[in-house]
Amino acid sequence: MQEFYGLTPHEVEQARADYGSNTLTPPKKRSFWQIFIGNLGDPIMKILMIVTGINLACLFYTHNFLETFGIVMSIVIAVTVSTLSELGSESAFQKLEKMSAQIQSRVKRAGKTLLVPATEIVVGEIVLLSSGDKIPADGVMLAGEISVDQSVLNGESLECHKRVSATPAQTADFMAPNQLFAGTVVTGGTGVMQVTAVGGQTVYGKIAAGLTENPPTSPLKVKLSKLANLVSIIGYVGAAIAAVTYLISVGGGGITFHEVLTAVTLVVSVVVMAVPDGLPMMITVVLSSNMRAMMRDQLLVRKLSAVETAGSLNILFTDKTGTITQGKLSVCGVLLPNGQYVTSDFRSTLGGFGKILGTALVVNNEAEPTAQGFIGGNITDRVLAQFGSELLGGVMPKVTKQQTQPFSSATKYMATTTSEGDTYYKGATEVLLPHCHLDVLERARLMQKVTQLNQQAMRVICVTQGEVLLGFIVIRDTVRPEACASIQTLHDAKIQVVLVTGDARDTAVTIAREVGILEHDGLVLTSDELNRLDDQALAHLLPKLRVVARAYPQDKSRLVRVAQSLNLVVGMTGDGVNDAPALKRAELGFAMGSGTEVAKAAGDIVIMDDNIHSITKAVSFGRTLFESIRKFLVFKLTINFIAMAICILAPLFGMIAPITVIQMLWINLVMDTLAGLAFGGEKPSPVYMRQPPKRRDESLITPAMWGKIIWGSVFGSLICMWFLLSPRVQNIVGNQQVFVTVFFTFFMFLNVCNAFNARANGINLLRGLFKNKAFVIIMSAIIVSQFFIVFYGGGIFRTVPVDWGYIIFAGVLALSMLPAEMFRRALFNC
Repeated sequence: MQEFYGLTPHEVEQARADYGSNTLTPPKKRSFWQIFIGNLGDPIMKILMIVTGINLACLFYTHNFLETFGIVMSIVIAVTVSTLSELGSESAFQKLEKMSAQIQSRVKRAGKTLLVPATEIVVGEIVLLSSGDKIPADGVMLAGEISVDQSVLNGESLECHKRVSATPAQTADFMAPNQLFAGTVVTGGTGVMQVTAVGGQTVYGKIAAGLTENPPTSPLKVKLSKLANLVSIIGYVGAAIAAVTYLISVGGGGITFHEVLTAVTLVVSVVVMAVPDGLPMMITVVLSSNMRAMMRDQLLVRKLSAVETAGSLNILFTDKTGTITQGKLSVCGVLLPNGQYVTSDFRSTLGGFGKILGTALVVNNEAEPTAQGFIGGNITDRVLAQFGSELLGGVMPKVTKQQTQPFSSATKYMATTTSEGDTYYKGATEVLLPHCHLDVLERARLMQKVTQLNQQAMRVICVTQGEVLLGFIVIRDTVRPEACASIQTLHDAKIQVVLVTGDARDTAVTIAREVGILEHDGLVLTSDELNRLDDQALAHLLPKLRVVARAYPQDKSRLVRVAQSLNLVVGMTGDGVNDAPALKRAELGFAMGSGTEVAKAAGDIVIMDDNIHSITKAVSFGRTLFESIRKFLVFKLTINFIAMAICILAPLFGMIAPITVIQMLWINLVMDTLAGLAFGGEKPSPVYMRQPPKRRDESLITPAMWGKIIWGSVFGSLICMWFLLSPRVQNIVGNQQVFVTVFFTFFMFLNVCNAFNARANGINLLRGLFKNKAFVIIMSAIIVSQFFIVFYGGGIFRTVPVDWGYIIFAGVLALSMLPAEMFRRALFNC
């Protein structure tokens, strides 16, 4: 091979000054306070901050320091937990990035061969390449011939042969024989390249730089914004009614300034009760716990909202290489000279002939055996050598190679002659088959079968010994064993799956049919056909689309954009640099753990085990979370509306504070946090995976949920007012301090019963109860803690020790919520 002198130290420094260093601009990391302030933008948080402002304005009159402090702490805790969770996830992701070792490259400088970090390579550098090297920058071939795996950039699992060419490079072309690209891997041969672009100017760098656009708003945030608007209206209307009823009740002799401030305080109390202030805390806590659970299932969640977004997924655009397939070649069949096609149990089926074929595969090969397996050569060499070794039972043939003709794209075959005089060939069927001793009909029959295999995404390699045909080795990029079941699970969940790949149409269609993506009425498009459609036409065809072949990175981003224009929640899977822009643009990007750093940085969830089945787990987690949020909303809004009704109605009967500020803080902070954990403990249910995904604009609260909330609120308000106003209850309880203690206990028990009503659907309120152990433990803990407050709360909680008979009375009365809800479900069959 020609000798190269390379750059001098001065030329290296000058090139670095002129063209920059071989590094990518790292994405800007958000600080703790930047994430904290961003999380304050939550819609419910905004309402709580407004209420806090009103409370602060009235603080010097009301002296409600504890209530104000409680609301502030509710905001601070929820936002802090959310911020720490995101920072923790980012920290885990940074550790993942550091696992990639620093790349070293061999270069020629001033006539010497040096090993330097890839980051120090400059434009004009002479880089020496051999099998296994990762190409550090873009460049052109100067000498030699190599095979390159470019799948991280173009999605193609088959290697591309590179050699010196006189054709000048005008634009980046992955198929150009002399162009090399950063991030790709040399799989065979040796060569020399000259660097033409480094860092951000490489194809790899330009794709990475295109990942700066803001991600779309998560479906959960859209739904929370609508809920916040609705709840704020309800709260403001209720507060106005409460203020008016209070002023009417005290306005007989004129309204004083003191009474006006009392009305303002009442307004704040009603708004606080109407707003589900525990919702942000509950969502944060549950998302955080789900993140930890998903990590155990090999899912690294980089953003809290990604958990819920997975449950809202409508359409999934998935890559093929490394996602649907394993991203590596393997032998899947042997076509014998007599036309028999063997697909399994090769050694026993082929018998003695298998040893002849195995010898040909091992001898005529550039890969060398080691204790760890075959190394060297390209991936095809290693696969064929390993298969030949298996046919030989692991016993290497005692044959001496005398002469070897390496594979080249010009001859399309490799030949090896042994000291015994045997010559083995392997290569393209159309080149070797015509030289074999076969009649015309036999040759035509075999060629037809080879063509059929090629159309099924198979790669067929002809093997001969001289002019004697030994057979054809059929290899392919193997489909993941779990791919078919995972695709079916996604289909059952009413999620449209579209295969988007750089492979040829026949290959893409074959893989899509095999895993169940493509059915008889599915639409298949190539990139050229896709680009002949405008966005409106593509949007019209999108529901039928199942495969896009020969796709380019810009095709993937366009597909995501068009799907989003139809108000769909879009997911994208991928592992290569070519997938990164679409991963970033989609609501949910699934990056493979073995993929490039650029792809993982763009994704929302990193699938650590590269298992497509993990996507179904993420969807299941997300859907369960969404249902848990809905259950919590039913629970929280029901009890809030009951409390709000008490605040509105009690002043009409001369009772200003049936529930004190401290008691309400106990209800809001403790019940919200603990109830959130209780509802968040629900296990993923297969039932949710048979339901259609939730629309992006779908309300968090359905009409059926409103029916449950209104029924529970009305019944709960009536029974509370009956308790407060009934002479019979007052006669039973007697003492006023005992009365308010028993009412507080009754109200807490009412919360617990309401939680049981909200948790389960159907007549059986206990269904699946013990699958959620957290719910049982937390509800039991709330009851026990209430006993403790009754007997030891004293003046802080306005309680006094009471007889157990009163506590049992409060519990039995609260239990009436259960049959009332069961009656509603039986009445309305829901």
